[in-house]
This record gives sequence, C-alpha cells and structure tokens, in this order.
Amino acid sequence: MSVYRSFDENTKEVNYIGITNNVERRTYEQLRARNIRIEPIFGLNNLSEYDARATEQALIEIHGLQKNGGTLMNRINSIAKTNPIKADAVKRGLEILKENEYDGLKDIIIE
Repeated sequence: MSVYRSFDENTKEVNYIGITNNVERRTYEQLRARNIRIEPIFGLNNLSEYDARATEQALIEIHGLQKNGGTLMNRINSIAKTNPIKADAVKRGLEILKENEYDGLKDIIIE
C-alpha cells in the first residue's frame, strides 16, 4: 500500500491524504471525483495495510480535518477515535513518518 496526498493549488497546504494499492488508478479516480491531483509521498510505499492506515491517520492528526479547523477535505478519519487500536496506530504512523523524514518531522518525540 502507498500513502498519497494532494495540495491546495492556492495555499499550497496539504488538502487530502489517502492510501491505495494502485497509485495510477487512484490518481485518475481522485482527479475525476474530486478534481484533485495526488502524489505518492516519498518513502511511504510498499507498506502493510496496517502501516498505511496508521500513517494515513497520523497525517490526518497532523493536518486536521477541515470540519475541525484543519486543512484536509477528507470526510472521515482512517481509524475511528473509538477504535481501541487508534493510539497505537497513530504512534506507529508517526514512527514511519519520522523514519522517512516527512516534512521535517525527524525531530518529533515519540513516547
């Protein structure tokens, strides 16, 4: 699985986060359905489904859903806040982001 994102053309902020097992197909689908251009995030490919979902949720936590004041047009979380695995999954996602030095997150502290 791969993690991808899109950017708002005006603000240049991340405005969508997702996962897919086929980036080429998903690129077409997202352009047609939402008129957004996605790009795979460097280093976040060939992930297990768990690691991909964990990383997607960590990115949702970082950028925030628009309905909660963030920048993402995603409608829902990848992992529900009531799901008992959420805390561990977000921690794992942050570890993966740190390993791949996602936009300066190499200095985050993971407890």
